[in-house]
Amino acid sequence: MQILEAMQKRRCVRKFNDETPNKEQIEAVLEAGFLAPAVFTTKDAIFSVITDKNLFKTLDEAALKRFAPLLENMGMSAKTTLYDAPVYIIISGKLATSVPPECVGATLANIHANTYWAAGSIMQNMQLRATSLGLSSCLINSVVVTLLNEPELKKLAKIPDDYSPLCSIVLGKSDETPESNAPKSEHYKVIYA
Repeated sequence: MQILEAMQKRRCVRKFNDETPNKEQIEAVLEAGFLAPAVFTTKDAIFSVITDKNLFKTLDEAALKRFAPLLENMGMSAKTTLYDAPVYIIISGKLATSVPPECVGATLANIHANTYWAAGSIMQNMQLRATSLGLSSCLINSVVVTLLNEPELKKLAKIPDDYSPLCSIVLGKSDETPESNAPKSEHYKVIYA
């Protein structure tokens, strides 16, 4: 599959079947994440691959407790935040506590923005690779925010104390066959200078 085709077919899928991606597929998706641009703030990132059903249930229930009303207000299902996917991957990194000497003129907010930018690149690569392999995926924010606020859950997910969860994605297979995306240019404004 060519890159443009993967971009057009990529969707955030929220309905997965019982088929679990094999180890090679999971490794290929992780490898795509490793190909993303890395700044000094993400060179020591941790990729937590979670397949344990009990941990899934614990994380899902905690996120639902926090986000069910918001999901309902958005017209989304408030029954699950992980959509019964078989694989959940969390990207965690160390957020700088001070501006490194080599970043003269930058602020801590700039450094943190770079970290999240790099994590977004990782996620996009992983979603596109999943699509090219015939897998379905969805970016997950609710569990990340829950983990930020509940240190005990962070420990269960094996995220070190000095790391922050940055973003996450579920992977699996779906019986849905999404149509190709058309560019959503109406969502954006382009300014030429």
